[in-house]
Amino acid sequence: MLRTFTQLCQPANKALLVAADEGHATLTGSGTYAMPWHWHDCLMFILPSHGAVELCHEDRRAGTWVSQDRFAVVPQGRAHQTRAGCATHTHVALYVTGDALHKLDTGVGSLSEFRRRTRTPVLVRRTAAIRSLQELSLRNDMGPYGGAATRQALSAALLMQCIGKVISGKTEPGASPREHGMALVADLKAFVTQHADQDIPLDALEERFGISRRHITRLFREGTGVSIGELQQRTRYENACRLLTDTDLPIGEVAFRVGFESGAALARAMRRIGGHSPSEVRSKMARSVKS
Repeated sequence: MLRTFTQLCQPANKALLVAADEGHATLTGSGTYAMPWHWHDCLMFILPSHGAVELCHEDRRAGTWVSQDRFAVVPQGRAHQTRAGCATHTHVALYVTGDALHKLDTGVGSLSEFRRRTRTPVLVRRTAAIRSLQELSLRNDMGPYGGAATRQALSAALLMQCIGKVISGKTEPGASPREHGMALVADLKAFVTQHADQDIPLDALEERFGISRRHITRLFREGTGVSIGELQQRTRYENACRLLTDTDLPIGEVAFRVGFESGAALARAMRRIGGHSPSEVRSKMARSVKS
């Protein structure tokens, strides 16, 4: 199935289109993303933001994982398919036409090395600059004035950074199953930490991340050395210590805010984890301020 550049610039879900002009377009994807075998009349970069993307192409039908620390380049006309590694994933895809590349070739500098390196699909290490531009291009708080123009400029800068990295950097192998697992653990850890004040049933994690409860618990312990519940308790403890030292909220209110049902439950957890009570943490802070 051919997906033309024109089609890519007119997605059914308009929210997926970040920016587009006559020569290049930037789109985003997330959730349980999967795109069956197809090809483009333009070149594609795909950059995971969270999670990983599996890329299969006609030269490697077995597939390779593209993790968050690298991006893939698929040349024009190369049949491929992509799918999310887990339901929490997000990615950015850049598309650039042959005419746009020709204009860069004549106006900016030779792309002969870029063309040589992208005759077949390749993976390239992502730099901090690329990650920053990628994150900025997806922000939706730019305001009504100039937002579209800003996103277009950021997308163009992201494209140039990716092209430059292909020219100057080393190609990378696909992420190993272990690297993919560690990327998933990082996403799990971030989710649990962000929602530490809530009860998080394993069924909810299974539905969100698209993998079994058994696999989640095993992978998480292997990657972090603790269980999901232990991480949640440790995060609640750290959040409680911060509120106890930075605010004068009643202990019961602190307990409620970090996810405990009562001040007594908070006290038990703090003694188990840190060996002190909430009042002792607050008193210690008061003494340090006086001194």
